Amino acid sequence: MTRRSYDKHNCPIAQTLGAVGDQWTLLIVRDALRGLGRFEDFQDSLGISRNLLSSRLKQMVEEGLLERTPIDGSRRHAYRPTKKCKDLRKVLLSLAEWGEVWRRDPDGPRIFLHDRNSEASVSLEFCRQDTGQIIENKAVVTKFR
Repeated sequence: MTRRSYDKHNCPIAQTLGAVGDQWTLLIVRDALRGLGRFEDFQDSLGISRNLLSSRLKQMVEEGLLERTPIDGSRRHAYRPTKKCKDLRKVLLSLAEWGEVWRRDPDGPRIFLHDRNSEASVSLEFCRQDTGQIIENKAVVTKFR
């Protein structure tokens, strides 16, 4: 959603920033994944101006992150997360986990990850794809091809 293009960078991180790297997009994704869908609900949650929110929602629909659907019996529309948007959930939860450790306001609202069935706490970890074995963060090497 940012106006800056990272197309010349052959890097998935840079290209992702081109799609979701402005200051509002990930917060709109967060709210959409929490079940918000109406324009007014996003505006109330974020405190964003109407014209800026309208612009961001339009860009997110064009990017394929949100789907604009009519509200029955109304001239208004709601926004629903697409699979592309839902796939950002791990990214948001990783940011939240980092923020729980490094953010400035340790007394603010908390996010707790837990297993729906057992209520046991869970965390985001690196694991081997072949065995499921958990790998420590420092043991994971990033290679760019």
